[in-house]
Amino acid sequence: MEKMEIQASNIKCDGCVNNIQSGLRELDEVSSVMVDITSNKVTVTGEFLDKAAIATILAELGYPAT
Repeated sequence: MEKMEIQASNIKCDGCVNNIQSGLRELDEVSSVMVDITSNKVTVTGEFLDKAAIATILAELGYPAT
């Protein structure tokens, strides 16, 4: 199991958190997603994580990686 932390922007509310969690869980390799609204940090846990794929999904959802 590996863990990846990504800084993202525009995370402002629990709705944002839910959108990010739902979107990233679509990736087969992702087993859990934690989002910290205060620090705009997204922590993803899973196997063989692809940072580019995660960053692409975040951008598509409106929370681009910084």
